[in-house]
Amino acid sequence: PGWYFDADLGGRRTSGNSESSALGAGAELRRVWPRWRLGFSGSATNSQTTTTTRTATGTADDFDVQETSVTEKTSEYYNARGLAAYDISTHFFAIGGVDWMRNRPAGIDSRTLLAAGAGNTWYDIETRALRTDYNLTYTFEDDVVENPITNNDFAGLQVGYKMFQQLTANSKLESDAVFDFNLDNNDDIRMNLLVALPVSLNSRLELKPALRALWRNDPALEAIPLDAGGTVNIQLNEWDTIFTLALVIHFAPDSE
Repeated sequence: PGWYFDADLGGRRTSGNSESSALGAGAELRRVWPRWRLGFSGSATNSQTTTTTRTATGTADDFDVQETSVTEKTSEYYNARGLAAYDISTHFFAIGGVDWMRNRPAGIDSRTLLAAGAGNTWYDIETRALRTDYNLTYTFEDDVVENPITNNDFAGLQVGYKMFQQLTANSKLESDAVFDFNLDNNDDIRMNLLVALPVSLNSRLELKPALRALWRNDPALEAIPLDAGGTVNIQLNEWDTIFTLALVIHFAPDSE
């Protein structure tokens, strides 16, 4: 029992003949009681690339160079989540939460999901833990390009797991996944999978490489221009992957 807080930060910056930058950050706040667990978390990943086009005017012996730079956002993923769980018994709990996400390159301007259900704690000891949960959900979605033949608000079913396994004295495997099923559209199935291999540097610091995979069987639409004028809508790719390497700081200032 007590308060727990984790924060992580990672980034990349290049300049010179090419310019690009990437930033990833996340935080999680948890409060644990003997039967209740309450958690709030958020993460953000953003990258952009600047392309410079050079042209010359004049003659081969006397010319001026003009530069035009265009900065384009190449990835954007934001997520915030609130979760509450109550342990009915050692291996069974009730759960409820809200999840918000934005992923504009994948066609999602905003998605809010409300969930309520139950779960099982299969084991939870110092070196390993595994929980699964099963929820009824309701989703409110705003797409970058609206699909006229689908509903943006719909009920669904959700199953997921969260686990960790100690590998060595300083490293462990962490993974969680959520599978969402749209009850209004049987073709709309989503997956959000995270796999991480944190390595402890000391009692407070970790180096955490992680891979997040996002999959949607019925992806959102993208409007692309036609040569003859106007636009046409096409479906985006089913898969997105995000790799991060972050430094994680752990705080447990008030554990009881």
